[in-house]
Amino acid sequence: MFKNSNTLKHTTLSLIVLLLLASTGVKAQSIYEQPEQLKEAILEKDSQFWQAYNQCNVDKMVSFLTDDLEFYHDKNGLTKGLADFKKALTEGLCANGSQLNRQVKEGSVEVFPLKGIGAIISGEHYFFIGDRPDGLAKFTHVWNLQDGIWKMSRVLSYDHQPVPYENKHTAITLDDKVLAKYTGNYTAPQTGKVLFTKHDGQLQMTAGPMELILKPEKENLFFHEQSSLTFEFVSNDKSEIIKVIIRENGQVVEEAKREK
Repeated sequence: MFKNSNTLKHTTLSLIVLLLLASTGVKAQSIYEQPEQLKEAILEKDSQFWQAYNQCNVDKMVSFLTDDLEFYHDKNGLTKGLADFKKALTEGLCANGSQLNRQVKEGSVEVFPLKGIGAIISGEHYFFIGDRPDGLAKFTHVWNLQDGIWKMSRVLSYDHQPVPYENKHTAITLDDKVLAKYTGNYTAPQTGKVLFTKHDGQLQMTAGPMELILKPEKENLFFHEQSSLTFEFVSNDKSEIIKVIIRENGQVVEEAKREK
């Protein structure tokens, strides 16, 4: 009997040690030591928040935010507190329903553990009005984990700028004799004097202090690689160049007549 009692005590002690070790292991494997799991959780919450944003669902948006929210915007300054932020959304951005559509810039998002607090997510995103790009900005958000619930406490929106132009034109090569047809002085109603000259197999447009290098897409159509401007040269029935039509985003913005 005495021997069996010792065996039982030994077994009980072993179980207690195992339980303590298991408990310690669980504690060590907190969310902060599991970056992939943490990242997955934050990206899911981030996606849900922006879905609510794109629908201008104010109540849903604020459900992801803490009462002591601080929202920093490089153009509008600081909005402090959830009540003021909700008011700004209701009376501003979402006053007339959904206006902006946010889309993340692919490959820009990163998530970092913030031990004992939660996580930081940062990246870049585009904003659209309908199908028209409205801007590009960077963002940094602090997500807090309290009682198993994720909420944002700090939101930074900064470096707002126009969406960089993406050139979709393909340049061709034109003979110098063809380029020479377009050189000369032109006059436009808004821009005034416009000069076209040859420049390394391309055209250079000079209008006051502005100088643009234009590449040929067709024999009589040129484009500016860094913007949406295109230049279509028009000839008369004698094949003489009489004017150039300037377009931006496909819309005519200027028409310059060639001087004789």
